Amino acid sequence: MSIGVIAEPVRVRIIRRRRWGAWLLGAAVLLVLAIIVVAGARARIIDPDVFFHYLTSGEVLLGARNAILVGTVSMAVAVVVGLAAALMRLSGNPILTGVAAAYVYFFRGTPMLIQILFWYNAFPTMFPRLHLALPFGGPVLVDAAMPAVVTPFIAAVAGLGLAEGAYMSEIIRGGILAVDRGQQAAARALGMTRPQMYGRVVLPQAARIIVPATGNQYIMLLKSTSLASVIGFLELLRITQGIYSANFRVVELLAVAAFWYLVMTAVVTAIQTALERWFPVR
Repeated sequence: MSIGVIAEPVRVRIIRRRRWGAWLLGAAVLLVLAIIVVAGARARIIDPDVFFHYLTSGEVLLGARNAILVGTVSMAVAVVVGLAAALMRLSGNPILTGVAAAYVYFFRGTPMLIQILFWYNAFPTMFPRLHLALPFGGPVLVDAAMPAVVTPFIAAVAGLGLAEGAYMSEIIRGGILAVDRGQQAAARALGMTRPQMYGRVVLPQAARIIVPATGNQYIMLLKSTSLASVIGFLELLRITQGIYSANFRVVELLAVAAFWYLVMTAVVTAIQTALERWFPVR
């Protein structure tokens, strides 16, 4: 009876592939950044004293707060409107589907700036007065001139919220369509109504797809609040423009505005990351 000899394991030398292209590209990027930084430092394009003076000034902080306020309210409007439009497109009713599709097409196809200007200038002209009263000779609830009702804040929320609602509609619709149809069939078999099916089965699963995209849209919407400056709303960019038009420190004030937009984006990104962990994709 022969006994087999166990061969000693052969050591294999691992040679890692050197990615010279990636290293060269990284070096080129760092070189360009260094050139920009050095050029800015030599030109003294930003005065640190002016930058830090206005960084925490009351006016700038007011503008940042107003930007967060109009962005958050607009996003809430967009989620509600987008959910309604998405459910209308999935309802199977040709009238509701057509109306929702037309809404998405129009508001995605026109710039947000035009929509904000429309709500602030054209809408009060079309409807000069807001008059609401209870039927059958009841008391008057609201009776005011429309220009007094449609303030810059209301016009900004309407323009940004409805425009963003068109994008949210497609995001929500895509999330709902990603849920397996067997889930809906099972909910129907259990006797659930359509609202119960969406509320208990479909939307909780679709949230895994909707939440990350919603966070990205919210970040974009916060930056888009700068468009409200054209109608005089005192958001961050409008206030910084007013300051540098008086002291001519354009670059410093724009850097201050950029800093606070980056802070807002960082906070929203952290919240989005936490929500993604709560609603994992897989």
